[in-house]
Amino acid sequence: MLRKNHKAHFFILDILTDKPGNGFIGVVMALMLFALPAIFPVFQLAMAQNADSSGSPLPSQEIQDQVKAAMETLRKSNALPFPIPMMMQPPEESEWVPNTVTEVFPPEMRAAMMQNMAVVNPWSLRQVFSFMTLKMKADDGLEFNDVVEAMESQAVEENIKQVGRNQVWKEVEAKTGKPTPKFEVFHYCDALVARMVLDYSPEFAIFLPCRISVLEDAKGDIWLMTLDWDVSWLTFMWHPDSQLDAELKENGRRIRDSLVSIMEAGAKGEW
Repeated sequence: MLRKNHKAHFFILDILTDKPGNGFIGVVMALMLFALPAIFPVFQLAMAQNADSSGSPLPSQEIQDQVKAAMETLRKSNALPFPIPMMMQPPEESEWVPNTVTEVFPPEMRAAMMQNMAVVNPWSLRQVFSFMTLKMKADDGLEFNDVVEAMESQAVEENIKQVGRNQVWKEVEAKTGKPTPKFEVFHYCDALVARMVLDYSPEFAIFLPCRISVLEDAKGDIWLMTLDWDVSWLTFMWHPDSQLDAELKENGRRIRDSLVSIMEAGAKGEW
């Protein structure tokens, strides 16, 4: 529930946010109740002045700057029970050239983007991590090594190369002298697809190679997890540069399907 410093002002938000899933509605309502009245006069002035001077419905750069300044003042005032998004534009992109690193995002722009997402995000950090993860629970009765052997066998069937394996739990036990839940990370790579992805965006290197983690949880259950990079989601991206060419998209699907197949084999202990 949002803070109740001014009960007369925030009772609507309290009602809305008492029910799970209504946090976003509460934020929108709060923006309508408090932020827009504070900014609306600035927009009125912008439209009136600009229409008088040029006849165009779009405000001039000077008026846009005044609106941004008003938003920033409101954001810093801490008068609202939630943060106001920072109004910042990403760096302009030049004509795309394959395998070209893009301009570095300034720290304040990164902070603005994270803050803007936090305003409408109803999830906890753990839920965000869970949303990003494709995970499967191994069948009861399987041993850790059973899962690993099934994965290795299926990787051969999928013709995807295992390029690394980190047995993190063994290092923890070696350093602490105490038993710890098992946790291993398996690295897979298709070099030709990796090259295609890097030509599209060198920054994608932070996600390479593809990985599947196998771990024991507090209950002793064995889980298989990977980053869920389902390229079908790109269908909903509005930015024209967010669309992949057909060959790269198809290879992305193929790699993901291979990882899913390896995880399913491991979860069932089949090879």
